[in-house]
Amino acid sequence: MTLPGLGPKRVPGDTVRVKALVRDLIDDPDLTVMVTELDCTEPGCPPIETVIALLGDGATVQYKIHKPVAEVSVDDVRVAIDDGPHAH
Repeated sequence: MTLPGLGPKRVPGDTVRVKALVRDLIDDPDLTVMVTELDCTEPGCPPIETVIALLGDGATVQYKIHKPVAEVSVDDVRVAIDDGPHAH
């Protein structure tokens, strides 16, 4: 069963891998990195997106990659960070 807003159950290793990619690109040990895979509800968006949230210094910065977490590459993360955060 899938809850609204959440995709099918994913392998935790994919999330851990993407968190490691983010940590490699953003060297800040005080930063909390959260990686979530969600159903995308925006018009024209692929059905699944990966959301990366960075929490630190009282602020949250969010990046979106329009593909499942299992397909996210280091280049995807780099481009998302270079393109800038998404408002939330």
